[in-house]
Amino acid sequence: MISNATSLESTPGAVPIVAPVQGSSRVDNRVSELENEVNCLAFAMSQRFEELSLIHDLTDRLNLEADLAAICDSLLDQLSGCIGAETIAIDLFGDEDAAIEPKLFHTGRPFERDWIDGITETYETGATVTIANDWKGRAGHSIRVVVVRIDHRQGELGRMIAVRSDDAVEFGTIEGDLMKSTSMMLGMHIANQRQYAEMQQMFEGTIQSLVSALDAKDAYTCGHSTRVSELAVELATRLGYDADRVATIRMGGILHDIGKIGVDDSVLRKPGRLTDEEFEQIKQHPVLGYEILRGIRQFRDILPAVRHHHESWDGSGYPDGLAGDMIPRDAQIMAVADAFDAMTSDRPYRSGLALDKVVGIFESGRGSQWAADVVDALLAAPEVMERYARKE
Repeated sequence: MISNATSLESTPGAVPIVAPVQGSSRVDNRVSELENEVNCLAFAMSQRFEELSLIHDLTDRLNLEADLAAICDSLLDQLSGCIGAETIAIDLFGDEDAAIEPKLFHTGRPFERDWIDGITETYETGATVTIANDWKGRAGHSIRVVVVRIDHRQGELGRMIAVRSDDAVEFGTIEGDLMKSTSMMLGMHIANQRQYAEMQQMFEGTIQSLVSALDAKDAYTCGHSTRVSELAVELATRLGYDADRVATIRMGGILHDIGKIGVDDSVLRKPGRLTDEEFEQIKQHPVLGYEILRGIRQFRDILPAVRHHHESWDGSGYPDGLAGDMIPRDAQIMAVADAFDAMTSDRPYRSGLALDKVVGIFESGRGSQWAADVVDALLAAPEVMERYARKE
């Protein structure tokens, strides 16, 4: 008698069928266990994928000038889709020394400040992640809570909270890990952003110190740099500058005369007209300003305006005798703003010129001393000229 297995082996393409053997139930149990393990692994991988996707998206949006409120709101929206909580909140602490106000962002069910303060009493032990699936609220009913500290080297910056009702699925390590990962990224960003703000304040303080030093040398210069800066911004805006270029020309205007710090006080303050030798000293101030600022990376973009704001369209200006479009665009605008304020300002040896006379000078110098389109932008705004002529 030929066995079933043997007969099948003689049939081309047939697959042997082995009869069940004793203990096959153990095999079935093992198969079931493997299926469960695979399912658990697949679920864990899907959760990790969500976590990585969220972190990747968060990383793309984190830059030092990004709006923190917008980042927190977006992060909460994404977390709510991953975690499925009734409420998710980001509670950021204030800093009195840095004049930073506390901020609270949340999505889902609204709540009062004392409610969230009551929740966070559960993690006063200082744990980074606290999961409490039977936390008794102040109203007496139970809720499920995850509280994650938002930390950085400076200390605790805030906390992230997720809440579910007591009849929902319990929170576990998956939710805790996801919130911890995002809170670490957020904490790093907040710390970097605050440090960046401090550096910006220091930078602006340095600029103000330079301008104050110049104002102390020359009474005429006091207010001149600010007015030139603001008028240059008016002209640049009318000529189609975007926000970044406007910011650059604003800074250039504030510091365009900083080189006068290196000019003798007796020359700057001379009540009468300057001799040729004294005027040669004055003509060095664009180069001196360039040399003072060129070693500071943040001033790199304003150097052309600082060095070339006394160049003339016909090439007769200083310090480099540039002509036409060889003159940097910011310097073309700065030259018009600077000349306008100089002509309308009182000097020890003359009063400021009447506005109609200033307009005539610009009309005659259009395309020879100054860029024609920049002069046109000025003359097309009589209300702007009136305001700046009155030193408002």
